[in-house]
Amino acid sequence: MAHISNDSVKINYEVEGNGDCLVLEHGFLGSIEDWYEYGYVEALKKNYKLILIDARGHGKSDKPDQAKEYSLYLRSQDVIKVLDAEKIDRCHFMGYSMGGWISFGLMKWFKQRFHSFILDAIHPYVNDMLSMRNLVRTLDEWAPDHNVSPGKIQRLLANNRQALLAAVEEARTDHSDVLKSMTLPCLLLAGENDEMYKKIKESSKLFPMLKFVTIPEADHWQSLYKSEFIIPQIEEFLQTIKMS
Repeated sequence: MAHISNDSVKINYEVEGNGDCLVLEHGFLGSIEDWYEYGYVEALKKNYKLILIDARGHGKSDKPDQAKEYSLYLRSQDVIKVLDAEKIDRCHFMGYSMGGWISFGLMKWFKQRFHSFILDAIHPYVNDMLSMRNLVRTLDEWAPDHNVSPGKIQRLLANNRQALLAAVEEARTDHSDVLKSMTLPCLLLAGENDEMYKKIKESSKLFPMLKFVTIPEADHWQSLYKSEFIIPQIEEFLQTIKMS
């Protein structure tokens, strides 16, 4: 376990494995532990140096309760501060859902620090975040019946509600221009049953170097949970970049 500070906000992270660097950034309500539970760490650490980051407001990172502390720039800067601390000049980046949204900030302000991006279950268009606020407000109602492990349910219920509401207080703005101007290889994944599937697939047409893959029989949550399908997609994509 390690941490850095971005101004006064402590960001927790873990390092696993050896090889080319790959950052893994979890989704809203998640944490580093998701990557362990669903087998990503065990599979990928054999060939990659994994940097696992608890996003601000989540896991063991600090949890500010003001919306201004959750700007896309600050969240992107958190990733760069971790890379700086580990003396990593460039790496690959994978973000699931909220983590994928952070990708757009990294593409916009810090593109020179990356070799490629893998985005899972995210689109670059406007989102009022109302559904996310409702998820937080009703967390105690739906989380106990969520079809996941007892450990995952415990982690969901342990989330700081005030911090999470601050994190989704402001609407997400359009970042389709970032994809349009992208020059690095990208892989975009989306579950075929995700409510955002059409928007995600539509966004895949913005950038000619972007590879789009549909995750069969997966909704938004399962776009993380179906790791037996997703991990081979990650490995194939990164191996293709390495060989090019």
